[in-house]
Amino acid sequence: MKVVRKWRANSLDNLITVLIPFYNPGKYIIDAISSIYAQNYFSWKIVLVDDGSTDESSELAKKYLVDPRITYVRHDENKGQSVSLNTGLEHIETPFFVQLDPDDWLYPDTLQSLADEALKQPEDVAVISGNINISFEDEYGQVYLSRIKKGQHYDNPYDFLLANTSIWPRCYRTSAVREVGGWPLDDPYGGRYVEDIRILLLLIISYRFYWIDQLMLYHRRHEKNNTNEKNETASSLRLLIEETLVNWGDVYKPVFKYEDSYMILDGLEDNTDSQEDNTAEIIREIPVSE
Repeated sequence: MKVVRKWRANSLDNLITVLIPFYNPGKYIIDAISSIYAQNYFSWKIVLVDDGSTDESSELAKKYLVDPRITYVRHDENKGQSVSLNTGLEHIETPFFVQLDPDDWLYPDTLQSLADEALKQPEDVAVISGNINISFEDEYGQVYLSRIKKGQHYDNPYDFLLANTSIWPRCYRTSAVREVGGWPLDDPYGGRYVEDIRILLLLIISYRFYWIDQLMLYHRRHEKNNTNEKNETASSLRLLIEETLVNWGDVYKPVFKYEDSYMILDGLEDNTDSQEDNTAEIIREIPVSE
């Protein structure tokens, strides 16, 4: 691993780093970086983690290294998303960081809104998020479908698990991510799949997720990022949920179903009830304890 450039600045002057792990995104990387330059919040840093790219994205990213706010790190070989995120975490010097995929981009007010809210939120808030514009593109890059997906607040682990979703953009409290040990690599695929859900399920045990009702992220869905490895993704998600429920006390067992060819968590069964009655009720909402 080779660090090409590192900028050291007074961390009090900078609140947010944008962490961009990438592997062969092509020219999309330019859109991602350009969207940060277009922000109304100017006191940002960028950490680029090149996960062994073999296309033109490496050279495109390096052109930005004339800016001392940008750090570039390259893996000698492709190691996967979680390893890349952990590599980036080592180089973050700010209290918060935003994970940005290389084929997505941020709306101009995003970092300012996240920074303003980050200063207000207590230490038990580990992630701040907003709303996203999901756009589906054809092989020619033309948008044929677009929709806005809103987020929500989460402070209960089971509520988040049953929501069958992630949150975007993810503005992490750096100390919280470090406290849980960063992104786990102990699954059969070394953290290559569902890494977002994996870290969020760790954080939601001890922290809350705060949501801002504002459009913040443009997320592309196209042939290149519509994974052809659905079986591996589904397998990783199933194993993650099963292990998580055991770690949370083994009170419930998961009930899965397929919806539009994607596996989702349909609900939970009480482990005690299911042992006594094969027709145990499927729980889709966990009552809040008083």
